[in-house]
Amino acid sequence: MIQLSLCMPSNRDLRNSASAIETALIYAQKRNCRLIVSDNSRDPEKQARYENSSPYLTYVVPDSDGALQNIAFALSKVETPFVMPMGDDDEIYGLDDRPAFDFAALPEDVIGVRPQTAIWTNSKGVDRIDRFSITADDAGGRILEYNQKAAGNNALYYSFYRSGLFKNLFSLFTEAHPTHGGYCDWALSFALCAAGKFLYDPSTIYRYDLGRWASTKGIEAANSSLYLQAGLPDTAERFSALLRFIDTHVFLISMPLSDGQRQHAQMTNARIALRSFLREVANAPDQYDPEVVYLAELIGETPDLTSAFQMSLLITDRLQEGLAARYVRFIQAAGG
Repeated sequence: MIQLSLCMPSNRDLRNSASAIETALIYAQKRNCRLIVSDNSRDPEKQARYENSSPYLTYVVPDSDGALQNIAFALSKVETPFVMPMGDDDEIYGLDDRPAFDFAALPEDVIGVRPQTAIWTNSKGVDRIDRFSITADDAGGRILEYNQKAAGNNALYYSFYRSGLFKNLFSLFTEAHPTHGGYCDWALSFALCAAGKFLYDPSTIYRYDLGRWASTKGIEAANSSLYLQAGLPDTAERFSALLRFIDTHVFLISMPLSDGQRQHAQMTNARIALRSFLREVANAPDQYDPEVVYLAELIGETPDLTSAFQMSLLITDRLQEGLAARYVRFIQAAGG
């Protein structure tokens, strides 16, 4: 039985996506897995090259030009027990001198397998290689472990996952999230880490292209654009930790966890993200609406997570009117 699908939404033209597709196709041939490319580039040369070109490749063209719809369309074609999301500017390699990972033998408490992740930039080449696993026994511990080990880089997102879990989470995001913002990748990763352990596959190298995230100036521009593209005002980046706290909290509602594990994960998330936001407001109150400062002070004084979460939702309305109501619908969709 084929265990794995590489899932690549692609918007780049042939010249700028060929290396990603070709390395993934070679990997699929060597490892007897599937490559699914959902291509909304509208590049006829690219379509002519890859459509019906290999039994290992499922090449599809979605009706929509939207990035989110492209990802969802690619995921809809996944029929294997495991899936790996892949960017069309990244590359993947299977090492011949190491045995391929046996996904069928994974323990039930493992929901992901991370490759060797080579962090790459056009100017420097490989900057570092991440090889860490996430193995804490409880959901909150895994969130904390990832927060410490990630060192500000969310490349763990490009891992092998149990398909049902990953597709369900992404479906919730695409169907119900208030903004569908690209900034939500951290919240998605924290929720996935809470759901189960991540082991390490030394036989696979994933070359992650930092692209515009390679410099401080690029990071600032990229972060700002993510919020603007999500329809939020230009002040939204000041609320990034708050939004991450809320998004992760809601995603955790949908995760297959016991009530105790979920509550521990949500408390850990609050200690990481909500406390960060409260510090930012306390250190620069002039950068926020007085009502935001007042609510942040109240949150800091309450020991009850439910109350703190409800007040955090009120703050989102100071960022954008009506956002809190949209979050309520998101919570309901998650099962809260």
